[in-house]
Amino acid sequence: MHDLNLTLAIGHCLYFWWEVRKLEKPKYVVTRTLKTRQTPFFGTTAEIRSYAPFLTAEVTLEGCDMNMAMGSGFRQVAGFIFGKNKAVDREGAEKVSMTSPVAMEVVHNEKIGMTAPVMSQQDGGGVYKVAFTMPSKYTKDTLPRPDNPNVKIIEVPSRTMAVLTWNGGVPREETTASKTQELRALLAAAGVKSTGSVHVWAFLVSFRLPIQRINEILLEVESK
Repeated sequence: MHDLNLTLAIGHCLYFWWEVRKLEKPKYVVTRTLKTRQTPFFGTTAEIRSYAPFLTAEVTLEGCDMNMAMGSGFRQVAGFIFGKNKAVDREGAEKVSMTSPVAMEVVHNEKIGMTAPVMSQQDGGGVYKVAFTMPSKYTKDTLPRPDNPNVKIIEVPSRTMAVLTWNGGVPREETTASKTQELRALLAAAGVKSTGSVHVWAFLVSFRLPIQRINEILLEVESK
């Protein structure tokens, strides 16, 4: 019986892993590799990608730390895609398909933006934007209208991003600051200039094991 339960549990995890892997993601082309992973599951990779335009549903949160912002932002945007909206072509609501990743833009956080060693205390006065990417079948005109006035539909233009990828738990402020410094150091060594805010993307958010989670730090860079 124990072996059967273990087999079912493993099968359940693999099923959800595959289903989440199939979720639609922003489309991009890799234009340059900055760092390759030394082992299949540990370490980091870094590359420069050219992203196609996409839509997001986004909320802005102020005066909180990163963990609080991610939780509140996730709930608000998830509410929108799960039916707290008005369809544009018929009466009632429309469920929007889930995509990946859950995205956060760190508009202001002194700890994440710093270049000195990472400190342990939390900054409770940050400004964050939390967003879900919308399925590519929608345009801004055909996407349902959010009931929540905090949820905004944003057209993200094509852009070139430097991306650092690693496996680990839900990104916290300390990890985000450390990974951002690592990416900036790689860019400096490659002679590439970054601009704008820090972006944090979390994939496979339904999994609890850190090794099953994929996280990314993104910085916009000058396109060549």
